[in-house]
Amino acid sequence: MSVTTAQKHAIDACLCLNETGRLPSAASYSTVTVLSDGAGISYGKHQSTDGSGSLDAIVTRYLDLKGTLSDKLYPYLDELESNASTKLNPKALPQWCKDLEALLKQAGQDPIMQAAQDQIFDENYWTPAVNKCKAMGLVTALSHLLVYDTCIQSGSGRIDKLRQKFAASPPANGGNEHTWASQFNAARKAWLLSNSNPLVQKSAYRVDAMQKLIAAGNWDLAVPFAYRGQTVA
Repeated sequence: MSVTTAQKHAIDACLCLNETGRLPSAASYSTVTVLSDGAGISYGKHQSTDGSGSLDAIVTRYLDLKGTLSDKLYPYLDELESNASTKLNPKALPQWCKDLEALLKQAGQDPIMQAAQDQIFDENYWTPAVNKCKAMGLVTALSHLLVYDTCIQSGSGRIDKLRQKFAASPPANGGNEHTWASQFNAARKAWLLSNSNPLVQKSAYRVDAMQKLIAAGNWDLAVPFAYRGQTVA
């Protein structure tokens, strides 16, 4: 893998700022809310959702790792498996959902929950993103950030769909990486802004933030750098 440990830390910080508006911390691992777009409970450093199944995977991993609140979270597995929170009105939550939110928030302080979140995101999103980059011949840390952020927000399949919307070839096919990444980011912004869901449209701030890194030429994600009003160091 061409990305160093320090660069992975910077990528992770950017993703955390995209998802929660916070740099990685115990507080970001504990962030929990119920979304109004049908995704249900959204939790943790990278905001895993009930609807996507990533929240289920994190809670299950936490139980497997014998987290301190495992016994209290175990009774909610049925609700998670049935995506029960995706059917709720965030402004009128039943008591069971409020109780689950409180437990998740508390569990976010547990190093075992933090490890569970990191493991699931590495397995389900980071590794697929790295494999996509490797297949396309992308080597810079910034390109990995662009691909990883897309995988987290829209799934790895979105990468191939977006590639059909611009002309640049990736390095594996003889193209220039900087040109490819710039056109990829622009194509993703156009797709987000054309989405029928207003909440998806609003998420274009993600590509705007990464576009500033492209414009600054910070392909190595050399720290410190400004990102979404904060400093990644």
